[in-house]
Amino acid sequence: MNYIVYDLELNSKPFKSHIPNEIIEIGAVKLNDNLQKLDSFSSFVKPRRFNKLFPIVKRKTKISQDDIDNAPGFKAVINNFIRWVGDDYVLISWGHDDIHHLFSNCKYHKVRIGWLKKNVDIQKQFSAIFNMPSNQRYSLENALCAMELKMGENLHRALNDAEYTAQIFTAIFNKIDLTVFNSVKTKRKHKNQKNSQT
Repeated sequence: MNYIVYDLELNSKPFKSHIPNEIIEIGAVKLNDNLQKLDSFSSFVKPRRFNKLFPIVKRKTKISQDDIDNAPGFKAVINNFIRWVGDDYVLISWGHDDIHHLFSNCKYHKVRIGWLKKNVDIQKQFSAIFNMPSNQRYSLENALCAMELKMGENLHRALNDAEYTAQIFTAIFNKIDLTVFNSVKTKRKHKNQKNSQT
């Protein structure tokens, strides 16, 4: 079995909308049973509805408009990603948000979702291991500092954050419960999105 440690960057909207925050970058690291790195995946994604990057996203990620203008669309990228992930795997994320954004984007673009069933949130488990109160979580940056792991590349880029998460995952592997999966459920707003789109 392989461990797919992944991260997403989003064109997060500064306003409410029935359209999910669109994924603009996917980064991932594939580890084998021995926690050896087998491969990595990285791709920008061209948004479908809000195709201009919001200013806060540009500042936070340093992703340029040209990066996403020249990128393939979500369906092409996610289908490549699914093929790259393979058949025998567990998805690993820092936090519960990424799996829900993947789910929402797949539903929005009518991409199959069965491959998302096995996703482990190691942020929650890391925070418990390091005695954080149950309603609080370590940020990725603070977790790296707690583990005394060096940061060579900037945070808030998908592949960089996936690499950092993989380092933490490897370091605490023996303390993680890999049978605790995040559940993903269809939200009503996405069920009805077809009728509300213009």
